[in-house]
Amino acid sequence: MSASAASPDPSNLTGPQRAAILVMYLDRSVAKEVLRHMSDQDLKQIGEAMAEVESVSPEIIEEVVGQFVRDMYDACLVPRTGSEFALDVLPDLVEDSRRPRLMSVLRRQLSNRLAEEVARHPNRTVAALLLDEHPQTQAVALLLMGEDNAAGVLGQFPDVARGDVAMRMARIKRIPAQLADKVEESLLAALADEGAGGLDLPGIDRTAKILGRLSGEHQQEVLDGIARDEPELSEILRRRMVVFEDLTGLDDRSMQTLLKSIERDKLVIALRGASDGLLALVLRNMSSRAAQDLSEEIEVLGPKPKQVVEQAREEIVQTVLHLREEGAIVLSFGDDSEMM
Repeated sequence: MSASAASPDPSNLTGPQRAAILVMYLDRSVAKEVLRHMSDQDLKQIGEAMAEVESVSPEIIEEVVGQFVRDMYDACLVPRTGSEFALDVLPDLVEDSRRPRLMSVLRRQLSNRLAEEVARHPNRTVAALLLDEHPQTQAVALLLMGEDNAAGVLGQFPDVARGDVAMRMARIKRIPAQLADKVEESLLAALADEGAGGLDLPGIDRTAKILGRLSGEHQQEVLDGIARDEPELSEILRRRMVVFEDLTGLDDRSMQTLLKSIERDKLVIALRGASDGLLALVLRNMSSRAAQDLSEEIEVLGPKPKQVVEQAREEIVQTVLHLREEGAIVLSFGDDSEMM
């Protein structure tokens, strides 16, 4: 790039050459700040490119600077839509006293944040969070989350609650922006906890275990009440009230009764991987010969798909529940005072 040589085609300039020209063109204080963020290798390449420069035509300088400005524009402005600019940049351009009211109104009109976040979660999850709130808060939240989301969430409400909250929604004409902000932020925070920071709590399994420790009369009352709104959930809870490992709570007589009521091949499969305590309970309630045969069968049994083992265990559990309903066996949990 000497003065005597023909001006090169700007498109043929290397990256270090462009950077060298740009740094030489910039004010010294600005150039110093730019170079401060570069690696030693980058500085070496730019220094070598500078050494090759004797003079640069105004046309090349204009092209290099112009391209730099265009690149900066593409990097900083193009990813922002008009609504993003209004929501993210505009607040910093107005005085503090006007900002809260202005942003509340703009957020209501321009932001899809709540609708997008709600759409990422199952309707049942959002409904469960809202059902803990006051009905008026539920109504506001449903009106803010978008029609499709609201319809799905409202469909998960119990019948009585669904009618009440729909009536409240229909009566709303105007709400304070501050209230809308509070409801939105609360729901967003709750959904964030549900997805990341919340406590993992297996509600169905734990509820089933709790029900399993109620008296038969109280169990039936609760399950019948749930079945009126969600029969499928009631059936799931009924089936999970007792799990296979709970059979360690059977006394010897009950275990002997159970062993007479189940198929041997199902027992062999179900005991694969069972706890030592449960296995010992089963074996001590069999004859010595039968216990030895069962132990050998379990030992030589080849690998079984998890689904097959779980199905065998489920069938045995259902037999236990059936025998329990007939009064043929007793199943205890914890101490002897907790009887099912």
